[in-house]
Amino acid sequence: MILSSGNKPPMEASRAQQGQSALTDDAERNRLLAEMAEQSTDMISRHTPQEWRFIYASPAVTHLLGYSVDEIIGMSAYELYHPDEVEDFKRRRPSVFYEKGFYTHTYRFRCKDGHYTWLESTSRSIRDAQSGELKEILVVSRDVSRRIEAEARMLQYQKELNRASRLVVMGEMASGLAHELNQPLTAIVNYARGIERRLEAKQSLSLEEVTPVLQRITSTAMRAGGILHRMMDFARKQEPVRERLDLHGLIDDLLEFCASSAAQSNVLLENRTPAILPQVMADRVQLEQVFLNLILNAIESCQTKPEDEPLSVWIDASLVKNEQVIISVYDQGEGLSGDVEQLFEQFFTTKAEGLGMGLSISRSLIEAHGGQLRGEKLPGKGSAFHVVLPLSLSSVEELNE
Repeated sequence: MILSSGNKPPMEASRAQQGQSALTDDAERNRLLAEMAEQSTDMISRHTPQEWRFIYASPAVTHLLGYSVDEIIGMSAYELYHPDEVEDFKRRRPSVFYEKGFYTHTYRFRCKDGHYTWLESTSRSIRDAQSGELKEILVVSRDVSRRIEAEARMLQYQKELNRASRLVVMGEMASGLAHELNQPLTAIVNYARGIERRLEAKQSLSLEEVTPVLQRITSTAMRAGGILHRMMDFARKQEPVRERLDLHGLIDDLLEFCASSAAQSNVLLENRTPAILPQVMADRVQLEQVFLNLILNAIESCQTKPEDEPLSVWIDASLVKNEQVIISVYDQGEGLSGDVEQLFEQFFTTKAEGLGMGLSISRSLIEAHGGQLRGEKLPGKGSAFHVVLPLSLSSVEELNE
């Protein structure tokens, strides 16, 4: 037996029942969503479009910010932003007011007791269906303070590790640098003793006689000072600064820096990169750290006795689609054995006194620049390490003109 509603035919009555059921389902779904919002540990809020005043806030506001729901209704979010981020948010605000999709950002918000906490919010704009007028902003916020603190600790750890790695590199170069400094110091002593001997023999010297010697002492001391400054810059604890870099010049400087180490190891160094290379946007000290590590490894692998035929280490460059540059460090050493990728694992080393961190840190530094670092076994003997770096935007535009 089929039950009908009033005088409606059976089919129409069935549609009415389905519609009523859908409305009931929607109402129940909305009730459940509202209940979940009220009990969620994430704060759900609604804001006016211009001043971002709270129209609604779920009870989680008390747990996150210390305010009661009644206290925060009517407050502007701008009153709670960290002073350093208010202007930045106002500048980016137009990007929040889009009609589709969501917007997520992380920022500091002031709690009722005055301290700031890190929130991550996903917001959604609500517009009038007919006019398109912006009506309000829906936001879901959660506390990410622990994640931000963990990221900050990891960043600090990475910085300390990078600096420790640079100090290790400086230690490996100590012998060569001592030789490099000893040369100008010996020259200065010889110049000074020369003046001393001439004074003993002649009792007096004219300014014209002394000036050339003093100029040589000055220039030699400046050269020694330059070596020391370079060592200090390399080892100094400092924040990375990205700038447009000439890689050919940077490689030239590094090969000069490594000249003594190479000479002591009976190794020939050569810069085969083109004199004019497209520039990259990178931190000089970090790139020097990477290339110095690769060059010193190559020198060590090519070390021979003074009476033997010297082996070579050379650096070459190539372009990829006018978008990237590959700087490759080649050597004629024994070559790589086993799994090449294992060389980039932390604490893996093939050296008796190595820490196994150099290549791992080098890869992380290059990846932080949007690049890649990989190793290669060459046919027969020898190996190569390739550093791939994106070109600066201006260099890409110049190449594609």
